[in-house]
Amino acid sequence: MNDTMRALSEARPSRLDAPAVPPLGPAYSRPNPSRSPRRRWIMTGTAVAAAMAITGAAIAYTTPEKPPATASPQTASAPSTAVETNILLVAATQNEGATIREGRYWVLRRTNGDGRQTMTDEQWLATRPGDPTTMFMHPGNGPWSARPMEGHTAANNFLLAGRTHSVAELNALPTHPDALKAKLLTWHEQESEQAFLFFAGAALVLDLPVPAAVRAAAYRMLAALPGITTLGPATDALGRPGVAVAYARRGDSGAVGEQRLIIDPATGRALAQESWTGGKRLSYTAVIKAEFSDGPIPEPTSLS
Repeated sequence: MNDTMRALSEARPSRLDAPAVPPLGPAYSRPNPSRSPRRRWIMTGTAVAAAMAITGAAIAYTTPEKPPATASPQTASAPSTAVETNILLVAATQNEGATIREGRYWVLRRTNGDGRQTMTDEQWLATRPGDPTTMFMHPGNGPWSARPMEGHTAANNFLLAGRTHSVAELNALPTHPDALKAKLLTWHEQESEQAFLFFAGAALVLDLPVPAAVRAAAYRMLAALPGITTLGPATDALGRPGVAVAYARRGDSGAVGEQRLIIDPATGRALAQESWTGGKRLSYTAVIKAEFSDGPIPEPTSLS
């Protein structure tokens, strides 16, 4: 048994043996647009890419953009080992002691897909007042192009729980899972409480620039959330291996859908968030790069 397997085996709490997920309420509602700047393009927090009509670790990382030609979604199976069962708690442990150097910009590159098309964007999101915010888009078969992000400022560049935030506000989030849950619930409005907490937690572990201790608390909050199930080894849309956890809910149509997080067990990084129904991946957001930078903002021609 290697060190990772041993740590995973020892980490398992009994509360993760959750019962089957009951039918849930209405689908997760989108953020109230009245709270967001006008003509927004894309925000972190696993927001939908407006350009496509379709929710990164604060530890800086990059991964290859090009998916293998043979990459295909894996059908997840029931949990069978400690690796799958304890992935959220192991990810929490791997994140909580990390050292993060902040910068003028949060640089986030993601690929979004909906089964018909894919789009990669790279956002340079200002963290300090007065600095510009810029987004670059790449359709997959052409050059990168710059897109305006009107209304975006350091005060509102980051979306969490349906509300915009600054980096300072994200830095002030609680670092204990119960306190973090309580804070998030102060912003809860209409949708299912459990669905609300899952989406908020997914945003915190996937692509928001939060301190390592906050990300660890979010992983632990998700691990304790009723209805979270572990699906086992999975490959994301870019062909990267990981372990999938899922939150299932019944939509207005009666169909049961899953929101999945794909997590790298070796690093504790959340690689992607995916939407599945009937064993088919309908849409996804895969994080390629999430890191702080002091700039300068590049020219589109310099991106690759």
